[in-house]
Amino acid sequence: MRFLKLFLVIAIVLVAVAAGAGIGLRAARGKFGDVTEVKPDLVAVTNAGFITLLAARVAPGPHVIVFDASLDPQARPVDALLGALHASRDDVTDVFLTHGHYDHVAGAGMLTKAKLHLGAPDVALAAGKVNPEMLLPTVLGKLLATPPVTINAPMSMTGAATFDVGDPAKTVKAFPVPGHTPGSFVFLYDGVLIAGDTMMFKEGRLVTPPRVFDPHPSESAASLISLKKQLANETIDVVCTAHGGCTPKGLGRTLFEDLISRLGA
Repeated sequence: MRFLKLFLVIAIVLVAVAAGAGIGLRAARGKFGDVTEVKPDLVAVTNAGFITLLAARVAPGPHVIVFDASLDPQARPVDALLGALHASRDDVTDVFLTHGHYDHVAGAGMLTKAKLHLGAPDVALAAGKVNPEMLLPTVLGKLLATPPVTINAPMSMTGAATFDVGDPAKTVKAFPVPGHTPGSFVFLYDGVLIAGDTMMFKEGRLVTPPRVFDPHPSESAASLISLKKQLANETIDVVCTAHGGCTPKGLGRTLFEDLISRLGA
């Protein structure tokens, strides 16, 4: 009985925290900071103070790819990225979504000419047909009432995939990393590892997300350890996380391998 009361108190506190956060996020979801250059023709912006998304101009011509699509159903943070690249929504050919949570997919529906790539197990999550596994994200999602997003290019979880995005010298490599969600992916483009919520950049190092947002930490850790092997021969200059931003240039692999060593220990 005592345990049940404690559980109920914790649940009530989490719901109250989520309600307050949800109200704040509704007001802030169209806001964004300054657009920053990660590498030439690859830019990032932070939405609502804590969600990083990226876009890249792919030569030749007005051809743009986007990584995650913000918390804003009107896609205003995406528009900021496109403006920095002197592009428009119609120039976006591909959107690569790290996972199906609302703070990563909300603006994707506004990019009507693009292929929307998302891990197949997360398609129902993006469509609003299932809830996130954890209580706090579920309550936040209900309060934000993000419109459903229809995915037109689901990705298999059977192994890594390479996408030709229009530049023979640069491809997008996609690696399944189930754990945070069943359909989570990380992407590698031009030496930048776009990590979504699989890791965070905090106080100068990469760390795993808080337990309250990570329903399967053991599976997430195993996915990251496996990812190290898959990336062994790849260049990683920068790691860009959704919550915490990007590592300094040139330190991506060092910080990534430091995280893996701590997980392995």
